[in-house]
Amino acid sequence: MKIENDLGYIDISRKAVADIAGDAAMGCYGLVGMAHQRGRDGFIEILKKEHSNKGVGVKIDDDGKLIIDLYVIVEQAIKISVVAENIISAVKYCVEKQTSLKVKRITVNVVSVRI
Repeated sequence: MKIENDLGYIDISRKAVADIAGDAAMGCYGLVGMAHQRGRDGFIEILKKEHSNKGVGVKIDDDGKLIIDLYVIVEQAIKISVVAENIISAVKYCVEKQTSLKVKRITVNVVSVRI
């Protein structure tokens, strides 16, 4: 992903965006952790904080805007829709503020609910 101006350009990798999004999501109340994008045979693993970017998918649409997919595990006693809204808000704010790239869509995939 390139940002160009009069002085040159800045190239931001998808992994950097995934790191920012994963860190922002991990700070949200009600989130137990991130899950790997490709679970095997129904086995769901909670990723450690330093590997939270593996639970984030980043794509770029034709307009140069970001499409972010998050794979999360949430707490049981909390309303899932509220947790998802908080995650979307936090991730959108952090990604746009730190990268100056616009976010088109954020999808929160709730993989599991834990106690």
